[in-house]
Parts: sequence; structure tokens; C-alpha cells
Amino acid sequence: MTSVGTLARGLDVLELFGEHAPELSQKEISERLGLPVPTVHRLTKLLLDRGYLTRDSHTRRFRLGLAAARLVSGLRLPDAAREHLRSLAADTRETASLAVLHGGEVLYLASESGGNLLTLRAAPGLHLPSHCTALGKCLLSQLPDEEARRAAGPEPYEALTERTLTRWRELQRNLEEVRRSGVALSHEEYELGLDAIAVPVVPADGAGPFAAGVSLPTSRAKAAARATIVERLREAARAMGA
Repeated sequence: MTSVGTLARGLDVLELFGEHAPELSQKEISERLGLPVPTVHRLTKLLLDRGYLTRDSHTRRFRLGLAAARLVSGLRLPDAAREHLRSLAADTRETASLAVLHGGEVLYLASESGGNLLTLRAAPGLHLPSHCTALGKCLLSQLPDEEARRAAGPEPYEALTERTLTRWRELQRNLEEVRRSGVALSHEEYELGLDAIAVPVVPADGAGPFAAGVSLPTSRAKAAARATIVERLREAARAMGA
């Protein structure tokens, strides 16, 4: 196989992974691409070595790795969107982020830190669970229930704190509330001492789903502060969508 042929087939493998197929086995890759299993083995080994794929040690199934996430996070966002994210972080003095769903997880596209001394860091390309984060629940709420449940993954969801929702029935009720209010909240569901607020970003071209969020220590997440953050988040989301 030529270098160009290897590259083309490697890209074919990566393109199989997405919202509807976050994990695949070698056999599934072989069947979907019509490639011999030994060829798939060589391709997946190369992609594993380069970090574009990762493999579950128990199920032996593949999913996209951090190298693929870094490529996605390197896509240039419109300057206006970045500017609104910086303004949001400056106004709230908290960490403001923009994210998408990628393989059922939250993928950070951009993040700006606020002016508070005690603030959170979230690098572009960071992956977090969708079931216990405000950004994740905001993104899931923009999908039909069937797609959202599939994206959230198999139950029980990982319990990161005692507040984490671990069953679809609980998460579904939460997503219904997010759809009604237009605001997703996470109160120490991902990490003790950490709160987050997120709202949808709806681009004029219909792309998405996207979500913008603000993370802050629980000690600063008082009712008045949350109300101010929600107001600024909605303003920034409208501006970024436009």
C-alpha cells in the first residue's frame, strides 16, 4: 500500500467515528469499509500509536483519541465568537467556554479565564463527560431523547460525586427542565466545590449543537451571581450565534 493509500484508508477509518458510532471494533471497521481484518489491524495500530485512536482495555473497542480532538479544537473559530467569549469571561470574572458534542462527550473548542484569583482552567481539546456537566447537559438537551440517551452512553453513568445523575430517567428529567428554562446547571455533579452554568448557542447557519458555559467555585455560585451569569451568558450566546 502506498503512503497516499495508507493515508486515505486511515482517514476513512477516522471518519467512521462520530455521534452515532463513538466506539467500533476491528470487525465493525472491517465490515463498514470492506477492508480485510489484517489491513484494519495495521491501520488501527498506526492510529493508536499516533494517538488518533484509543482502545478500551476491557471491550477492545476503539474510539477517537486526544490527537483527533486537538485537530478539532484547532479549527479557527470566528474572531467575533472568540471576542464575545473573552468579554463574557471579563464581565463575570469566571472561566467561560464554548463546546460541542464529540463522540458523546463534551469537547472544548475555546476557553477564556476570568479575572478572579481562584479560577478554573479548561484547555481547548479537553474532553469531559456529558451526563454530569452543565455544557454536556445543555448539548444533550438540544438532541431528541433517543439521540441524547445514545450519546450519554450505557447506564449506570459514572458517579463522580454523590450528586452525579447515574440513570437515564434522572438525566431525562433534568434535560426536560433545561429545554424549558434554556439553562443547564451542574451543582457539584462533576467535582465537589465546582458549579457550572450553560446555555445553547444557535448559529445563524443552523450548525450545532453548541453550548457556552461559565464555571466557578461553588462558594461564589450564589443566587445573585448565578442570575447575573445567566443574563450575560444569554447575551453572549446570541452574539456568538449571530
